[in-house]
Formats: sequence, C-alpha cells, structure tokens
Amino acid sequence: MQIIVTPNDIIQRCLWDKYKKFCLYEKDEKEIEKVVENNKPVSLSENDAYVIGLLKVIETDNFVHRFNEDIIDYLQIKSSIINDELYINKSSITKFVSLYLDKFPSYYKPNLTYKKGIDELVDYVTIIKTNIESLETITIKNKEKFFTYLSSKDIKKLLTL
Repeated sequence: MQIIVTPNDIIQRCLWDKYKKFCLYEKDEKEIEKVVENNKPVSLSENDAYVIGLLKVIETDNFVHRFNEDIIDYLQIKSSIINDELYINKSSITKFVSLYLDKFPSYYKPNLTYKKGIDELVDYVTIIKTNIESLETITIKNKEKFFTYLSSKDIKKLLTL
C-alpha cells in the first residue's frame, strides 16, 4: 500500500525530524528546503509511514498537547528503575526537549492556525526546559562515570495536560 502525503502534512503531524532522518537522508539541506517549499505530494510505503510514526498520529494544531504526549511516551521508554522509582537520565530528557522544535524547520511556512500553535509550543518548550533545570537530581556512579537522573514523575508534574 502506498500513502500519499505532502511535506506540510508531515510537518503538521510533528514527524518532520523522523521523515528527514529516515526518508531524506540522501539529500542535502538545500534540496530538503526545496522539498518543503514545493510541498508536492510524495508517496510513502507502508513501512516508511510506520517507521516515522505516521500511522499512529492524528492531525492537530495543539502542538503543546502533542509535545506532552511525546514526552510521556519518551519517559515510558527511556526511564530506568532506581530504588523502586522511575528516573530518567537528565541529559537524555534535556536533549529530547531541546531537539523537539526541530520538527518544524525554519523554512516551513505554516498557515495562521499552525503558526499560532507553533508559537505556543516554542513558549511552552522554553518554560519546560527552564523547569527541568530546576528539578532535584540524583547522581549514580556506574563504574568510573557519574550519571545525573531526574524523577520521571517530577517531569510529568511539569506538563500541563
């Protein structure tokens, strides 16, 4: 089965970073920018659509909600059990939050509704980044290295659902 979508469809579903990584890996940044500007329909195989997450996502302009859902999924996958509690590596969650806005390339020209949603997301991500930095950490020594962890439930409390 082939799925027909436009680059804007992919960006609006917060999947651009994965699409770029798995489907456009052979193109340079100028070619990728042209793909977005032209916004021509592309055909994805069912496997490609599955890999980038297109088969499990619903379109919405509430990007803050999408961000919260993606963070919760990330916490479920990446958290570790330490002392019978769930913790996540601080650098891991910080990187995830910092790179989230890569889902919306600078050369993407959204319509007014999506622009408002993206602007709200940028403000929200900035607040979340600041709040994550202020959370209490624990440090665990593993062999010769020290790792800093945050409580997964504390991060969930930061999210306004």
